[in-house]
Amino acid sequence: MHQDRAPESVWAAAPEPAKRRLRLFRRDPEAQTLWQSEFEQRDLGEPLGLWATDEAVTLARFDRVTAYAPATGEPLWTWQPPGRDVIVRVSQDAQDGLGVVLHHDDGEPGATHVRLTALALGSGAVAWSREQSKKQLGYVGADHAREVAIGGGRTVTVASREADAPPVVRCLDTRTGDLQWERSLPDRAGDRFSVLATDPPVLSVRNDGERSRPRLYVVREDGQWHVELPDGYKDFGPAVGVVGDTLAVGLEPDEPAGDEKSADTLLRAYSVRTGEQLWEWRVDHGRTLHPLAHRGYFLVGNGYGSRVTVLDPADGRVVAERRFPGFSYRARYAAWGDRLAVVCHAVSETRRLRVFRWK
Repeated sequence: MHQDRAPESVWAAAPEPAKRRLRLFRRDPEAQTLWQSEFEQRDLGEPLGLWATDEAVTLARFDRVTAYAPATGEPLWTWQPPGRDVIVRVSQDAQDGLGVVLHHDDGEPGATHVRLTALALGSGAVAWSREQSKKQLGYVGADHAREVAIGGGRTVTVASREADAPPVVRCLDTRTGDLQWERSLPDRAGDRFSVLATDPPVLSVRNDGERSRPRLYVVREDGQWHVELPDGYKDFGPAVGVVGDTLAVGLEPDEPAGDEKSADTLLRAYSVRTGEQLWEWRVDHGRTLHPLAHRGYFLVGNGYGSRVTVLDPADGRVVAERRFPGFSYRARYAAWGDRLAVVCHAVSETRRLRVFRWK
């Protein structure tokens, strides 16, 4: 998130292969495929997270964490949670080379504690593990913990102190569980919460009322702001990206009349500090956009894992674009150096992890 800004030349368009230059129309350059994991014949569950470093490309699912060699895709190690535990949330980054998983016993709904475990991505060794009071974390269900996000050394949660009180956003130290700060939201409205980011804490809030609109909250220790989803869109995207004072989030359009792959989707950028809208970028690459902060730019992937566009956070200008061969419905991305990992985040016939070189 806070990486130094790389020069634009790291994203400069690579020349098209000769056979493509002969075409009468121009296509965006295609990224080089480095490797892809073996196709899984059985359903292994929706991927919960993806970490990518020079040491390993690591994929977390409900019952295991699997690491692959970044250059070749060779399996390196596998970690499984103890006993009957299932993984329900993982950290959004790999701070200090560690990936953190939140897991609990889904066969014991009355349990008062969950567990946080940090894995060294290079070796799969457990760096530390501790118990966490469940009631501090909001709702932790059998297969998800959408009201919790982990990243940047902190854990952000949203929960109600009591029935009639406004929801409370809490920031905890991930390693120790100590409370850093907490802040109440300004109203009681909100039936479903998803914490999308930790620095700053970003929440997607939905109501069950037919005329209510989803809202996006940015909450800081010293204040908060929110925006309401405009008409013509049904939800905010599943991820946000932050570069400096600029926060980018996708807006998913209403159900299209025709082909959903050509739906007109919007990416909006806001000031983290004030909530002022800074710019927007409209594209027809697919219904879902996934912004990722990398090298001081936004890498914006589409939900089909087939295209990534680099945008300048200052004004939304397109810097470069690549096509990625293959398909991953509800794709998620992780970037390191000049490489990008793409994984399918939905139960479908596509069950591969794909890794590409940008140029």
